[in-house]
Amino acid sequence: MTGRSLILALFLFLALSCGSDHRRAETPKERTVEVRTIQVEPVDYTLRYETNGYLEAIEKVQVRPLVSGRVKEILIEEGSFVRKGTALLKIEDRDYRTLYREALWKLKEAEESYRNQLQIYQRRKRLYEKELISKEEFEEAKTKLETLRAKIESLKAVVRKRRIDLDRTRLRAPFDGYVVRRLVSVGELVGPSTVCYEMVREDPLWFVFKVPQELATYIKKGAPVEILVEGKKLRSRVGYVSPSVDENRMITVKAQVRNTDGELRPGMYGRARFGYRKVKAFIIPEQAVQLFKGQSFLWIVKDSRAVRVPVRVVGHEEGTLIVLGDLKRGDKVVVENLMFLKEGLRVKER
Repeated sequence: MTGRSLILALFLFLALSCGSDHRRAETPKERTVEVRTIQVEPVDYTLRYETNGYLEAIEKVQVRPLVSGRVKEILIEEGSFVRKGTALLKIEDRDYRTLYREALWKLKEAEESYRNQLQIYQRRKRLYEKELISKEEFEEAKTKLETLRAKIESLKAVVRKRRIDLDRTRLRAPFDGYVVRRLVSVGELVGPSTVCYEMVREDPLWFVFKVPQELATYIKKGAPVEILVEGKKLRSRVGYVSPSVDENRMITVKAQVRNTDGELRPGMYGRARFGYRKVKAFIIPEQAVQLFKGQSFLWIVKDSRAVRVPVRVVGHEEGTLIVLGDLKRGDKVVVENLMFLKEGLRVKER
């Protein structure tokens, strides 16, 4: 090959190479993803707070006898449910029964003396009216009658007291409730200072839970609360709000729960839920919200481009999520083919 031919071949090679590089440098056609969207409208939504809690007895008492003596018989054991007035234990009543009988006998004697004196008084009254006896004799009979009448009233009071003391030898439940603890045994000497039982009232109960101090302005006495215990939904109202905040900046709240069927027990766990503030929110299909590195977001279409919008999920209802975020009325939210989207990607709605 001559030198002239070699130069020409090299020129052609370089020309072809440049043409190939130019073709490779051409910008490829922009990718477009087809999506389905829905238009969103703001709705009024009440923000809710939900937390764990437990049932607590509103009334818990230590049951003490009002008379002294030795325990003769234990009638109710721990864990039992009792009605008001049920005898829990029996105290030896021999001495109290003796005192009651003596009081009855003395009353009977006084009433007999009163009847005799009444006859004397009536006779002397007739004689005095006929001026057959002196006034002093009549007044003497009258005074004795009045003294015996007063004595009878006094003895009646003693009989009532002895009757009450005798009845009190049976220690009785002060209300309908559960016996939590029995603290005495047969043969033990007890008195008004002796705690024999601990009891809790079964109805109503407190449901105790805690809320952050930020919600203090929303949770007030009388505010409605929904309680869920053992699969049962109970409507309640706040009955107590602690005046102080604990070390975790939490406030203790108590809501009263009715236990009319007796199925609830102090110490049972459950959940409390209540609404605390109304906001403008958006109801979005569940599949439209994605999660990445702990941040929830969704895609909207703006000028045929995919735009990612961070949102905060505040509720969940039947396949939909209630969200807050930088959305407005009429925004088009993508509900299909989300996995193919990226920020700024061209999209086509179908």
